[in-house]
Amino acid sequence: AFCVGGLVLAFGWNQPYFLSFIDNAETVLPLSLAYVSLGFAGVVAGFYNPWNRLVIGPLERFLPDWEWKSPGVWGGGLVLVVLGFGLNILGFLLGLLGYQRVDVAGQFDALIVFLAFFLLEGTLLLWLVFFSEERRKPAATYLILILLIALIPTRLAFMGSRAELLTSTMSIGMAFWYSGRRITRKHSVVFASLVAVSLVIGVVWATTFRNVKGTETRLSTGDYAGQVIATGDYLMSADSGRILDESFRAFLERIETVSSLGVIVANYEKLAPYEEAYGLNGNILNDALTAFIPRALWADKPNTSDPRAFGDLYFNYADNSFAITPFGDLLRNFGVWGIFPGMFLIGVYLNVIYSVLIRTARPALWKKMAYFPLLTLVSYEAFYSIYIPSFLRVLFVVTASALIVQFLIGGKSRSAG
Repeated sequence: AFCVGGLVLAFGWNQPYFLSFIDNAETVLPLSLAYVSLGFAGVVAGFYNPWNRLVIGPLERFLPDWEWKSPGVWGGGLVLVVLGFGLNILGFLLGLLGYQRVDVAGQFDALIVFLAFFLLEGTLLLWLVFFSEERRKPAATYLILILLIALIPTRLAFMGSRAELLTSTMSIGMAFWYSGRRITRKHSVVFASLVAVSLVIGVVWATTFRNVKGTETRLSTGDYAGQVIATGDYLMSADSGRILDESFRAFLERIETVSSLGVIVANYEKLAPYEEAYGLNGNILNDALTAFIPRALWADKPNTSDPRAFGDLYFNYADNSFAITPFGDLLRNFGVWGIFPGMFLIGVYLNVIYSVLIRTARPALWKKMAYFPLLTLVSYEAFYSIYIPSFLRVLFVVTASALIVQFLIGGKSRSAG
């Protein structure tokens, strides 16, 4: 996003309209990358901060020591997959998932979206168990494997996300690695090839799907499915060179975030007086303070850092989600002096979850299942303010997932201390 994306911008391969919003770009764009470097320095310093152990030790003693063994785990994983798949369908019916959106957030919308993570947790658990078992596996195991593989193109077809297939590939790779398998050179080559293929297919499909659908307008289930079929027909009949060209241009636009950060760096001071009218002023502290109150209890709770309002104010276009980046969000809220300490906390968080869930003296299957969603909630292109709300929601889903499996297994737990 910042290194390769910076080269994309420097060579003129992506020239977004909002470059005109950056006065003195020759100074602002290098300054933007300096802020990015300062932020990542904070992440590194926070990750290697020796005082992290003051948090890691007590947290490890607090976590339960659950021992999950096959075949009970297979049933628990399947239950999570079924629950998650059902919630994904509900999310589509309500217009919360896929390439569509609702204009007014409902009381339980955020809950439904995050509970749909049961599907991710279930598939992660099943892949972990599959890779962890001995070479000889029962026939039923391969039926579950077919189900897991079938879910991948299904979600790719309907989600409209360029990263959907790549995310699935990365989660399977993580499951393979953390199952205890020894990574060979052959594994590395195969995985790298799968990542490249996933990226190409995901970008081509999602770009074409979005072009065919046109906008994020919410559609009925039948009409939305019709867009999936229309996308497949278009890919089969249209000129392949044109499709690849459109997809490659979309890919370059997607990975280049230096220009959008530059708009913030160039304009955050003069636009600060107008942010209150858009509900953006002090969004990091506001979102952190209100994150602990569910929307079900506070029907009029403000939306968490509305990206549409941000796009309207900074880019004069409210129908797109622009990359604000946590560096830009910290800059808007606290100035330059807020970037390093803000990203330092992200480094601490990354070290703590890795130490407690992966690099631990008490490894457990449920910890490996919990790690991937807790890791990937850290986004380097979204608002910094979403970290705490996202962490609380993902933590709730991870905890609920583990408790469901533990209940179905019926095993006993003992204190890790």
